[in-house]
Amino acid sequence: MKINSNIQALNAYRNLNQNQSQVSKNLEKLSSGLRINRASDDAAGLAISEKMRSQIRGLKQSERNSMDGISLMQTSEGAMQEMHSMLQRMRELSVQAANDSNTEYDRGQIQKEIDELTKEIDSISEKTEFNTKKLLDGSSAVYASMGEADNGAGLASSPMPEDTDIKGGNYTLDINGAGINITVNDNGTDMDDASEFELTESNMPLGDYKVEVEDYDSTNESAKVTVYDTDGNELGSETVDTSEDATEIGGMTIPVGSIGSNGSVEVTAEAAGEMTLSLEEEAIETIAGFDTKNGKVSIGGLEIPFDSDIDNGTTNFEVTNNALAFQIGPNSDQQVMVDIPELDSEELGIADVDVTTSEGAAAALEKFDNAINQVSDARAKLGAVQNRFEHTVNNLQVTHENLSSSESRIRDADMAQEMTEFTRNNIINQSATAMLAQANQMPQGVLQLLQ
Repeated sequence: MKINSNIQALNAYRNLNQNQSQVSKNLEKLSSGLRINRASDDAAGLAISEKMRSQIRGLKQSERNSMDGISLMQTSEGAMQEMHSMLQRMRELSVQAANDSNTEYDRGQIQKEIDELTKEIDSISEKTEFNTKKLLDGSSAVYASMGEADNGAGLASSPMPEDTDIKGGNYTLDINGAGINITVNDNGTDMDDASEFELTESNMPLGDYKVEVEDYDSTNESAKVTVYDTDGNELGSETVDTSEDATEIGGMTIPVGSIGSNGSVEVTAEAAGEMTLSLEEEAIETIAGFDTKNGKVSIGGLEIPFDSDIDNGTTNFEVTNNALAFQIGPNSDQQVMVDIPELDSEELGIADVDVTTSEGAAAALEKFDNAINQVSDARAKLGAVQNRFEHTVNNLQVTHENLSSSESRIRDADMAQEMTEFTRNNIINQSATAMLAQANQMPQGVLQLLQ
């Protein structure tokens, strides 16, 4: 028997100490509700959980961002709706002014209302704001601009950005081997040689034309020829002498000497050549042997407009990207760009409307139609993005819910299990305490030997 080393007491004390530590952890988990309170509880689980928490909080903020984006677009669209109402009223006034039942005085009064509505459109464009950010003054738009002296390739107008993600900066467009390809599809007229057709007027838009032949008379060598443009509008109509080789109608040379009967010819004019687009002198894309229909070519996120004056050369232009960026995801590169165009009277083409004459009122109708279509296009674009954002919010909410569930399984404590563990460890702790007391009594047996 030994009294210097009470091994039984040491063993009971070690077990008691371990049980007290376990009970302490049980109490910590039960009081916090967390399975992981420090890295030592589950190092890998803590790292995974913290990464998930970053995503969860990012998803929640992205949801709020998307809702703010919807509110901003609703503000813009509401202003455009009022513009639509005014444009419709102005068009109605133009229809009224075009009628010669009005006197000069009457048209003057109509002009006054149109002038005031034009000023209000400019006011809305300038003053519509969301959180002090102007929306319709062009400060949230994506656009390209060029000077006449920079248009060496003879583009019909400034390029149009197709993508709101396009980079801003100075672009260069080089065109080589430029030309115009004309193809024909003859429907009974016998004018089937494309080489005999030519666009003669400058700035003639490229695209599909129609030449219609009526009242063909082989005896008198005559026929009525009508030319329609790419939109179906009549460009010119003339009774021609079919004994001649060709004649010009509506900006197009037509081989009338080949007419053999009534019918129609579909004439398609397309640009051809090689095009290279560069940004800040760094090449982005090259199209070899490009051709275009309806006068447009897409390259590098830009729509390049052409007409019959296409030529070899270089055009320099600048792209300005002020599109609004909405962070709709928890990570980088998860943005949606929203382009809100400038919508004042100048951009809408109605700044100089004059309905004080019947002719002016008639011309104003086309201007207002174009302006209404322009606002409709902008509203439709915003409506589409708004619908996208609403689906984005729904997706973010579902993702947030599922990710929170996963994070909970890693980080949160199972209270029923922890309570079971606590009860077990508490009983063992009491038992260990009792056994330690018994072990401490064992060395007293030595006293019996000493008596």
